Amino acid sequence: MIVPMKKLTALIFHKDKDDFLFALQDLGVVHISLEKKELKNEDLEDREKQIERCESFLKIARKNKKEADVSSEKQGDVFSYVESYEGIREELRHMQERHEQISRELRNLAPWGDFDIEYVEKLKQAGVNMRFFITPIKKFEVCASKDICYEEISRDKTYVYFVVLEKEEKIELDCDEFFYPHTDKQKLEAELADLEVQKSQKLKQRDGLFAYTDEVCEFWNTLHTERAYLAVSQGLGSAVEGNIYILNGWVPRKLMEKVEKFLEKKEVYFEASDPQKGEMIPVLLKNNRFARLFEPITKMFALPQYMEMDLTAFFAPFFTLFFGFCLADAGYGLIILFICAIFWKKVSCDKKPFLILGSIFGVSTFLFGIICGNLFGIELVNIEFFEEMVLLNSNQLFYLSLKIGVVQIFFGLLLKAIGKIRQFGLMESLSTWGWMLMLTGVLPLVLAYLGKNSSPQWAQWIALIGLVLILLFNDLKANIFVRIGKGLWELYGGLTGFLGDILSYVRLFALGISSTILGFVFNSIALQCKDIPIIGFFLTLILLVVLHSLNFALGALSSFVHPLRLTFVEFYKNAGFEGGGRAYSPFKKAHGS
Repeated sequence: MIVPMKKLTALIFHKDKDDFLFALQDLGVVHISLEKKELKNEDLEDREKQIERCESFLKIARKNKKEADVSSEKQGDVFSYVESYEGIREELRHMQERHEQISRELRNLAPWGDFDIEYVEKLKQAGVNMRFFITPIKKFEVCASKDICYEEISRDKTYVYFVVLEKEEKIELDCDEFFYPHTDKQKLEAELADLEVQKSQKLKQRDGLFAYTDEVCEFWNTLHTERAYLAVSQGLGSAVEGNIYILNGWVPRKLMEKVEKFLEKKEVYFEASDPQKGEMIPVLLKNNRFARLFEPITKMFALPQYMEMDLTAFFAPFFTLFFGFCLADAGYGLIILFICAIFWKKVSCDKKPFLILGSIFGVSTFLFGIICGNLFGIELVNIEFFEEMVLLNSNQLFYLSLKIGVVQIFFGLLLKAIGKIRQFGLMESLSTWGWMLMLTGVLPLVLAYLGKNSSPQWAQWIALIGLVLILLFNDLKANIFVRIGKGLWELYGGLTGFLGDILSYVRLFALGISSTILGFVFNSIALQCKDIPIIGFFLTLILLVVLHSLNFALGALSSFVHPLRLTFVEFYKNAGFEGGGRAYSPFKKAHGS
């Protein structure tokens, strides 16, 4: 559900502005709407840059904090830790680039052995020029047949590496020439070893800075608090030649009493009112423990507008069902539960809801796997103990996916009708009720036609009533003839659209069956290796683990993505969801990062 809001308007005398905003930020419950959306201020930009730099430090520091040297010298300015880190990071980057360059040169020098570059220079001074060439083996035979003074240095499967000595005339060869670097191999290796020592020292210095992660985190909070204050301070509207500042904000209704007491103590004139249509009202979601786990999924698409219904609690059971339907393997469900159990003690408290959600998906997958008779690609119907537990065959699963689609689409239409009543009144919802009635009547008629049975009389009347409601109440602002025309157009698009929406739910059946078939095929492939002498058992085991891991990864990804599509496209569309809401973000001091 969406938390009810109250609109707050306050007038602040210009001399009291700073003290008032500091106190309001301490209170931390008012979402402030700023008149000046685009603020260009040097102080604000400096803090934003510092925040980005602190976040870059903290991102690496949290991964390496355990290795930090707490004996590192303490510095006066907290931000100097970030600056020192950035300096070391830049030095490490240059070292890495030089390391890669030297490594590349050493790889190029490897076929030539240990050449003394000084000896090559002495030959050059004596009038003998030594040149280095690389050529394919077949070409080398042609080059060697020429009247040249050469020496083969090495060769591999493809190329020959050789040197040519020339005195006066420059010899022309159809080969790739290699220009030997001025530094020889020994010096490059020594420089590489020195770089490794320097890199180790710099990493130790960097890890020493990570001992002050908590201080930088606190500084990050301070910067966020200051940035929020500057944005609000400079974004408020003013009146009476700048002597009065106007603050417009939003407060959750249950906190309004607390805010009123605060404002009365500050002797500020204020007014509280109910939200009006057309206003940009911030959205704060409040759901029960189960539905709250699915709020991150809601935010992946968009928050609802304030006047809309929050659909989180309504799609959550369907999403859980869809995930289990798509993966549909009891063994994979146990794997999900096992993974969640392993990470339970390793993640922070704010990440545990994701593990709880994963565990719910694991239970759904396990139960669907048992009902459908699938355990790591093994058909449970063939095992006596599980035979009675298997309830659904492939045909039943196909029809079940369609039935679930019909239920969710009708449920979405019901929510759409209720939402229209809440926002616009009963008359605006009549067209939606008409669609529900018409579809309720049409479905039995279609099933009767396909089964070549007589259609029930009530279905025809319900469909007719629904048709009348659609034609007459689709647009209350238009005249009757325009309404009928729009209604006929909506009928064409709506009926084909509903058919397509229902057929989209077949993907639940398709994904579940494909995961099961792949598991069965992988088992067959692996078991073909069991009769191989000595290594047969181990090879079979390795294949089972690798192939089922692949099937599990693909199945788990598909089992999340496709329910997302069914939720955000089919369900949201039929529920009339528009979205585009702005999250409730109170003006408060930052705590934690």
